[in-house]
Amino acid sequence: MNAPSLHEIARAMGGEVRGERACFPTPGHSKKDRGSWASIVPGAPDGVLVHSSNGGDPIAIKDQLRAMGVLPPFKAKNDNIPWRPPERESAPAAAHAVRLGADQRIVATFDFVDGDGVVLHRKHRIEPGPSGRDKTFAFDRPDGSGGWVSGQGEERIPYRLRDILAAPKDEPLYLAEGEAKADRLADWGLLASSHKDWKGFEWSGYVKGRTVFILPDNDKTGRDLAEKAREGVERAGGTPHLLELPGLPETGDILDWAGTREDLQRLSSAASDEGVFPTVDLAALARVKARPKRFVIERLAPAGEVTLFTGPGSAGKSLLAQQLATAAAAGKETLGFQIEATSSIYVTCEDDVDQLHWRQEHISAALGAPMDSLTSKLHLSSLRGNIGNELATFAQDGRLLPTGSYKRLVATLQGTGARVAFLDNVAHLFAGNENDRGEVTRFVNLLNRLAGETDAAIILLGHPNKAGDSYSGSTAWLNAVRSHFSIEHDPETDARTLNLGKANYAQKGDQVRFFWQDWAFIGENELPPDRAREFMESQRAAADNERFLACLKELTKQRRPVSESRNAANYGPKVFVRMPEAKGLTRERLEQAMDRLFRIGMIEKAELWKGVDRKAVYGLRTVADGEA
Repeated sequence: MNAPSLHEIARAMGGEVRGERACFPTPGHSKKDRGSWASIVPGAPDGVLVHSSNGGDPIAIKDQLRAMGVLPPFKAKNDNIPWRPPERESAPAAAHAVRLGADQRIVATFDFVDGDGVVLHRKHRIEPGPSGRDKTFAFDRPDGSGGWVSGQGEERIPYRLRDILAAPKDEPLYLAEGEAKADRLADWGLLASSHKDWKGFEWSGYVKGRTVFILPDNDKTGRDLAEKAREGVERAGGTPHLLELPGLPETGDILDWAGTREDLQRLSSAASDEGVFPTVDLAALARVKARPKRFVIERLAPAGEVTLFTGPGSAGKSLLAQQLATAAAAGKETLGFQIEATSSIYVTCEDDVDQLHWRQEHISAALGAPMDSLTSKLHLSSLRGNIGNELATFAQDGRLLPTGSYKRLVATLQGTGARVAFLDNVAHLFAGNENDRGEVTRFVNLLNRLAGETDAAIILLGHPNKAGDSYSGSTAWLNAVRSHFSIEHDPETDARTLNLGKANYAQKGDQVRFFWQDWAFIGENELPPDRAREFMESQRAAADNERFLACLKELTKQRRPVSESRNAANYGPKVFVRMPEAKGLTRERLEQAMDRLFRIGMIEKAELWKGVDRKAVYGLRTVADGEA
């Protein structure tokens, strides 16, 4: 069967011939519509190219023409099967309408050609770009007189459009972020285009009913653009698959990939086969060196993961979280931890802005990082008193439903570029039943997905349960996360200890001890050994003094005098050791406390009151009581 004439196509579709085109209504539109057309192109499948400007499916139109007998049966000899994309030349244009700086040059030009082979506009890659960037891009278009005029113009089409129109419907389409990357894929014999400039026109005519593989660049921007492309393909009726290339370097893409066409097709086959789980391509991985898990906070917080941070309410979790966030923003070490220099976020549901300010002033002083130097790097947010802080709710059928608060968290992470975020705390952000393993796991998976998409370390603060375990609710919290650390507080020495309880990417059981000092924490390893010992002894002595005074106050209130004399029946340390206010202090430590309090002038032996016989009753009292 010979190629049909334009008049045959026009009659079959209810249109007419206009110049070199058969113009006709797009299926589903009115008879007066002329939104679709066909042209005779020798060498194209069937010898015909079909184009639609208002959402029609060119492949479906060709199938309709086959059913009418206008086009030959599918896969006839002249159907140009198997299909291969033609080669494209992207050499720099000699004539153009682009303004170049003294040190700039065009290194590549990409033609955007419509279904009839007419160049509608061109995209030029220019090096170097402005403001220190390595590249920039500019468009120009024909001026109608054989020259060029700056700008893209109104008619927008996909890159390598003629390939898409000519390819069979079952040929998968590969979308990359940029024209040079699409050309690389086409060089491998694949149907390819760039999704970066797929704006301002309908997707449906090009991807409806087609399998589409989207290749994101290995950075946040690349993943965001690929996700938008996936959503667009899905809305247009295509079947999209995000295809992560294994072993890409940071910011890398298909041009940097060490894999082959066969490797890519194996990945595509695994991604599109809905009957089996996708499996790792070991052949592709064998060509690249494996990399260890990257930590945003050394040993504590791996990138792209949710970490659980637990501890009792008085231990200092919030202060430590704000200090770690500050260290990340300032690019400084703290408590001996190496921390990646990055924008950071600390969100609290329990403290107001005044408390954040108070802590920040002291933390900044301790780290030598003035608050104004952290502008646009450290992002503190108080949600105290807000209604609806939970990040997700649960439907009756158990489905997890992300909330507006979650969407704001996503926008904040994306807008700030933060690679570490502290969320304080889980009691306010989790609206489910913490004893329900399924709900806990779905909630943590939601945050894990966000951590993976942003490559951020997300640290979720929580309280221990009443049994004294290092988590609240069921063990699902620990099972759902890959990393967990907790804080302990020793009231006697005022020392805090960080314990790595679960560390899939670090050494489990690691400990770090540190101290509170003027509203900031200082690591034990940041102090000289004798100073650390002195610090602990000083804190323990202060705590012992407080317990001694608490005992003395209680007995004074009961009008029960105690003596400083060891031989007296009511010898103070001997009596105090049995009191709950002593909190288990030994007689020896109570004696040491009494001696210290005498020497610093806080207690004295004096007349306390008159007895029933009007005689003076002597015993220990605080100097403050005497002055009163």
